[in-house]
Amino acid sequence: MVRCLRLQGYENFLKYVDDLETAESVYILYTGTKLPDTGKSWCPDCVEADPFIEQGFEAAPEETQLIIVEVGDRSFWKDRNCPFRTNPITRLKVLPTLIKWNTEKRLEGDQLLKPELIDMLITEDD
Repeated sequence: MVRCLRLQGYENFLKYVDDLETAESVYILYTGTKLPDTGKSWCPDCVEADPFIEQGFEAAPEETQLIIVEVGDRSFWKDRNCPFRTNPITRLKVLPTLIKWNTEKRLEGDQLLKPELIDMLITEDD
């Protein structure tokens, strides 16, 4: 079973990855923060991609870790100076984005609506 962790915001993300030393496969999903009244992200693309991402990780190897990072509210994300956009490690352009940590491998936006791409990202060796 995939180990899943949820993080809120940029500071919590930085704090977690600072101490991240692991031999297992680590994937980070950047998504819009969930709204308290609906339990769904404010980002409609993230909501649309969720079932495809969940399905992709069902078949992932047991030692896989998925870190879900909620980037903040819509206005924070839309700011051109949003640290998730400007940080050279994350370089986010669009939500949702799924990356394999410590690699250049990533899927962005509507690529996450394609199960075969998600499967390829998760199962392909580095």
